[in-house]
Amino acid sequence: MTYVIILCFFWILYLIWYLYFLLYNLKITKKEKEIWQIFVSRTDSITGLFEVSKAYIDRHTEVFSEILSLRKKEFALMELSDNIKAMYEIETKIHHELNFIFQICNKDPKILKNKKFLYIREVIVEKSLLLWDNIIQYNKHIYIYNKVSEYKKYTFIWIFLPYYKKELLQ
Repeated sequence: MTYVIILCFFWILYLIWYLYFLLYNLKITKKEKEIWQIFVSRTDSITGLFEVSKAYIDRHTEVFSEILSLRKKEFALMELSDNIKAMYEIETKIHHELNFIFQICNKDPKILKNKKFLYIREVIVEKSLLLWDNIIQYNKHIYIYNKVSEYKKYTFIWIFLPYYKKELLQ
């Protein structure tokens, strides 16, 4: 009888651990989708920035050529897979290009009076901050997921659950 109670106890512990593991896996998947959507919505704002700044920036197409090529890579990646790490790398490059474009735009006092430009800049900055907050939360979930997953190798659970370590977004 005591063996049955002990066995039931371990079975309950296993179920709790398994549900915890699945919960974090679902949280990570949900956070990846949120980050992906914010990436896409932020880069969708680039077309507005392109059109608004056209009259103010010298060598306009040269300034935007790199960001537009990165946008094409992002679009191709969206069609091919849902690899958040590759998307993050492309979005980091897009972020640096956006900073460069804003530095150029901030030197021209005429564009700083344009309400459309100010609105687009505010939208991009808002989405960047929201993106940063979501990446921090995502990394916290990944850290906990990896810690919980480490305990799996000490049990027979690894036979039933495929384990792969997830990488943090840096």
